[in-house]
This record gives sequence, C-alpha cells and structure tokens, in this order.
Amino acid sequence: MSRDRPAVEHLAELVNSVPLAGLLLVVALGYGLSRLTVRGVSLGPAGATLFVALALGHAGVRVSGEPGVAAGGVTLGALGFALFIYSVGFDAAPHFFSSFRERRGWGFVAVGVSVNVLALLAALTLGRLLALDASSIAGLLAGALTSAATYAAASEIAPDPTRLSVAFALTYPFGLLAVVLLVQLAPWLGGDLRREAELAHVPLPGRPPLPSEGGPELTRSFEVREEGVLGRPLHELDLTHATGCVISRVRRGTNVLVPGGDTELAAGDVVTAVGRLDELRSFEERVGPETLNPALEGSGLVARRVEVLRPQMSGVSLRDLGFIGRFHCVVTRIERGRHWIEPDAAVVLARGDVVELVGRGDDVRAAAAALGRFEPSLQETDLAAYAGGLVLGLLLGAVRIPLFGVKVGLGTAGALLGMGLLLGWRQRLGPLRTHVPLEARQLVRDLGILLFVGETGLHAGAGLLDTLRHAGWETFGAGAAVNGVAVVGALLVARHALRLRPVDAWGSVAGGLTSSAALQTVRRAADGNEAALSYAAAYAIGSVLATLAGPLAVAWAA
Repeated sequence: MSRDRPAVEHLAELVNSVPLAGLLLVVALGYGLSRLTVRGVSLGPAGATLFVALALGHAGVRVSGEPGVAAGGVTLGALGFALFIYSVGFDAAPHFFSSFRERRGWGFVAVGVSVNVLALLAALTLGRLLALDASSIAGLLAGALTSAATYAAASEIAPDPTRLSVAFALTYPFGLLAVVLLVQLAPWLGGDLRREAELAHVPLPGRPPLPSEGGPELTRSFEVREEGVLGRPLHELDLTHATGCVISRVRRGTNVLVPGGDTELAAGDVVTAVGRLDELRSFEERVGPETLNPALEGSGLVARRVEVLRPQMSGVSLRDLGFIGRFHCVVTRIERGRHWIEPDAAVVLARGDVVELVGRGDDVRAAAAALGRFEPSLQETDLAAYAGGLVLGLLLGAVRIPLFGVKVGLGTAGALLGMGLLLGWRQRLGPLRTHVPLEARQLVRDLGILLFVGETGLHAGAGLLDTLRHAGWETFGAGAAVNGVAVVGALLVARHALRLRPVDAWGSVAGGLTSSAALQTVRRAADGNEAALSYAAAYAIGSVLATLAGPLAVAWAA
C-alpha cells in the first residue's frame, strides 16, 4: 500500500479484507451514535446506523454482493429485513386488534390512520410536482414518518435503492425535530399540554391524582408515627388520593398483610408504598419517616407480571375491577407495548397489557387466572413456531395470483407483517406457543433493522454524492412539507373532528408516527404519562400502515 494514499483508504481496505467486519462495524458505530441525545431527542438506531453506513460506504467500506432484498439474495441484510418486518407484526398485534374493540380507542386509531394517509398523499403529490422518482418519494415518506418500517418495506420494490436510502437519510432528522418544534406550538395547534396537565392533577371525586414530577416510580417503606393516621381506616385516610402513592403491604409485628379499605394503621406499623419521589415525600409527611424493611423479604408476598388475555377484562377500568377488594392484590405498574402507564383508577385495561401485581401467592394466582395468565418466562420462546412463521410468511410473500391479467400478491413485507400480526395475536396455535417475550422481540427487531439498514446504506454510500446532486434540496424540502402536513392535519382531525383532549391528540399523532422520541417530547410537555394510552393504540395501527405505505408509494409513483 502506498504511503501517499489517505489513511481512510487503508482503513477501508483493512475492514473489507475481513468478512462481515464492515457491516458489523456499521452496526456498532450506528447503535453507539443512537445513544447520544440532545434535549432528549436522538437519531434512533435506524437513523444513526444509516448515516454511519452512508459515510463509511462513501469512504470505501463495502459488503459483498448486492443489497439482499432488492436482488433476492440471501445476505445478512435480507435476514435482517425479514426479522424486522416480522417483529413489527408481533409488536403491533395485541393492541392492533384490541383498539378496535374499545370505544375510546377508535378515536386514537383514526388519528393514527390520518397521520399515515395524509403523509402518503402529500408525498405522492409533492413528488409528482417536483418530478421526483419513485424511490426518492418512498424515501422522503419514510423519513417524514421517521419510520424504519416504511423504508424497509419500500426497499423490496424500489427501483433505485441508493436514492431511497439517501432520501430517507435527508428527511429523517427533520422528521425527528419537527414534532419537538411543533409541540412548542401546542397552544396554537392542539391545546396547551401543560395547562391540561395542571387541570388533570386537580383531585376529582373518587379519582386519585395522576403522578406528576419526581422521576420513575419507586418502592419505599415508612414507619407509622403521625397521630393523624392512627386508628383510622385507609378508605377514610384516602392516602392514594392525597399523595398519589399506592400502599402495597403493611407489616405489623411479624405479620405482613395486603391492606384493604378497612385496614386501620397503628403506631409502629411499617407501610410499603409505591410512587414517584415527590409523592413519596408527601406520603412520608403524612404517615411517618422512611425506614428499612428487610423483614418483608420472605414474607409470603410476591410480585408477578400478568398478561391480560381474557376478553371480559378488556375495556374494564381498574376502578371497576377493584383489585384490592376482589383479589387482595395491588397493581403497581402496567406495561402497554413498550411503554408504561401509571395504575390510575380510570385506566382501562386492554388485551395484551402486562399488569404487575403484588400480593400473597394464592391471591396473585387467582388474579392471574381472572385476567389471563402469568407472563411466560424470558427463556420460554418456541423457536420452532417462530421460525415456522417466518417460513410461512416468506412462502406466502412469493405467491402471485393472476387478477385481471395482472399478477398480484402480498409481497414479502406484507406477508411477513401479516404472519407476525397473526402469531402475535393468537399466542398459541394448537400445541405450539407463539409468545415471544418483549426483550427477545426488542433484540430481534433492533438487530434486524440495523443489519438491513447497514447493508443497504453501505451500498448506497458509493453513489452518495451523485444522488445528492440529483435532487438533494428538493427531497429535503418535500420531506419537511410531508411531515408538517401529516402532523398538523392529524391534529386538526383529532381536536376538531374527534374532539380529543390535547394530550390524547398529541399522543395519537406520536403513535401514528411510531416515534418514541415524539412520545417522550409530549410526555415532558404535558408533565405526565397520559399520552402513553393514546400512543399505544395509534402506534399499533400506525406501525402496520407505515409498513404498507412504503411499497404503495413506490407502486403508485412509478
């Protein structure tokens, strides 16, 4: 090697000499870059990895062969594509179907649909006006929606993968920043989120206040000393209403019990409560000082995670279920999709929710039987069923049926998405268990999209400058406009047509964009977590529509 050659060429040559090194280097650097945040906003794994891949591809790092999906080859990128799209279906399945069964959920679903439909129509219209090719239109649509699923699905039929990748990279950062900026205009666009949060925290009869500031929920124990709580039943003290904390157990001497409304506190009792830091401080002022409580270990109380699967439990609020009185258990946390929800009395359960319960073993088992089942162990993944679903999806995607002289079919992306929805919803097919734990789904989903984006980005990097010269600024401007049309248009639908509260309107828009960064921004603006409810419902439908929008954009723009 010549000493006159730039160091970057030497590095690229070294990386290219080792099989898989280039692609895995992109994955490592891209994921590392995604961990960097500015005011709570990051590029995300897909966006960051694509930027790294384009840069390294332009510098000369290569992967062998052609992009896997576009060429039909069996590469790591093709495997990543299949795993990612399949995982999108699994993630969306529980709440995709349950959202249609809940009256309130229909509004959230409608907003999620509006986001994707408006974005698709705007992308096609602007693309036609600016004479952009089909690949660029699909790329700017994916970037405006900040949707890796749109990008991945579009790549299956995009005629120019390089223009698709570059358009996605150009518009993706603006898609992330746009919602952050638009939330600042919430009082003019969709209602004042902070003002609504303040009103929501005003105590209502029979309803505990929503947790506010103070960080994540914690569990702490307090010794009862304050005279104001001695000898009075908990329903009279109403500590949950007054402080926002939930009492999960009480130790009295050597006995540990799950409290009910008639439980009276006595001096020396050790009360364990769950709440945020500021709420726990308020609880301490009313009850007594915080204390260590090692005696609760081995007390017979257990904490278990329970999946809500019974149809009769979907659509029922925690207040109506009455966990303490009916099951002698306390709900400490609810997970919906990838997000958590505070166990407010007004929260309505949905199929697929994971409820964390604390109580005695027999009581928790009874509650689990009524709700659905205990969440399976993290080790319990039936790989035969999982891989079988992948095979069926791939085979189904290859089927083309003649219709009016044209062969039509679901395509690989549509078939894998549908198979993931089916298996994620059913959970069991005959003797086969199709459940895949959240952590396993997250790993497969992230690794899949990083491998796919890394491979396609490296290929696109070689033609980066030519593509930027072809339609760089036009693509960026169109992507910005598409994002604005989708967000503002969906907000108008949510606020004026559906009459949703501002926090639900913004949460639904974030869900329609399938953007966790947008959700975090709305959470901070509202100073609460209520947006997670509408986000989960809109995310389920949004992730499905965003996946389908990519191929549609290519087909309709061609």
